Amino acid sequence: MEQITLAKQTTRLKDCHSNKILDSLAKGLMILGLRGELIPTTSELNYMINMLQQDYGNLPIGELDLAFELMAKNKLDENPETYQNFSVLYLSRMMGAYARFVRVNWVEPKQEFKQLEQPKLDTQEMFDFALDIYRNSKDKSFDKIFMALEVFKHILKNNLMEFNYSEIYNLTLNKLKERIIDRESKNKINEILRDEDQLENMCRRMAVKIYFDSL
Repeated sequence: MEQITLAKQTTRLKDCHSNKILDSLAKGLMILGLRGELIPTTSELNYMINMLQQDYGNLPIGELDLAFELMAKNKLDENPETYQNFSVLYLSRMMGAYARFVRVNWVEPKQEFKQLEQPKLDTQEMFDFALDIYRNSKDKSFDKIFMALEVFKHILKNNLMEFNYSEIYNLTLNKLKERIIDRESKNKINEILRDEDQLENMCRRMAVKIYFDSL
């Protein structure tokens, strides 16, 4: 099954940033039809992310996306009905069902395949979903916004707001530095500050927060 082969070419969960896994969970929740108060709490989501990176660390993130897709399409041997409660138990059952599905339906091919492309979501639906989660979340930290990078692209594409990037950069730096409470946290923040890509993504997440707060 080529779909599985392509998914296996993506980054392993243990090597992914937690925000990327959070976005995958958000997409999964969306296609399972969960909204608003039915979304797990921030602490529950953080637990799920830690579980995925520890217990399924060698699994590529594309397979997590595929597991959600197959579950929503009732292709796995588990009941896809969430009963309006997406829990750690549900996630574990889904991952187990996906593993069984792979064992039956996939044989490692000898030929090479092109890199997997992320499935395209309706950008307005994605935007509305992320905003709905943000409004119903107690934790409104800028780096915890679901699918923030995609939302940022949507804001720019539709000219929804003009950003002062200098202000956003300084605000992001200040917020990150506020989190330094010991040597470990200082090392983590310095790692972000040294990585231009990570810092740029943090600034984009801050821009999304500023826009969401203005609505």
